[in-house]
Amino acid sequence: MDCSYTLTKSEVVQAMQLHGRGANSTLLVLAFVGIGLVLLGIFTEYKAIGFGGAAGGFLGYSAVLFLIIPFNAKRQYKQNRALRSEMSMHLSEQGVGFKAETGESKLQWSDIHKWKYAKDMYLLYITSNMFYMVPSRALTNQTALANLLVEQIGPKKA
Repeated sequence: MDCSYTLTKSEVVQAMQLHGRGANSTLLVLAFVGIGLVLLGIFTEYKAIGFGGAAGGFLGYSAVLFLIIPFNAKRQYKQNRALRSEMSMHLSEQGVGFKAETGESKLQWSDIHKWKYAKDMYLLYITSNMFYMVPSRALTNQTALANLLVEQIGPKKA
């Protein structure tokens, strides 16, 4: 399967937010910590610590996800020509290839150690912090990509 796409600024922001929100297990731990702090505030005299800690954690996480990450993603989009240029992707049983005017990359499936999907955006991770962004609007057959990813890499991580 072949496709071509040019990422928009909003898609880059969306991808960075998907990456920045963390794994489901991280979100679960944060939820338990927040609930624990609220319970601390309810059942002890440390109300300010419990409620303040929970509120501060929630506000901090939200500020990073909805203010800092979008600001940085927009700046990266403006600075990095590769994010604004047309990208071609080729999927095969051997792996995935990306080609743009700025360069070319051919990955075997074993080079991709995890993947995420949410809100019409696929992230294919080659390290824990480096990933390729593939908007689902570019795909003629989304299930083919999802099936290949599950088959070759395993279930999605988000």
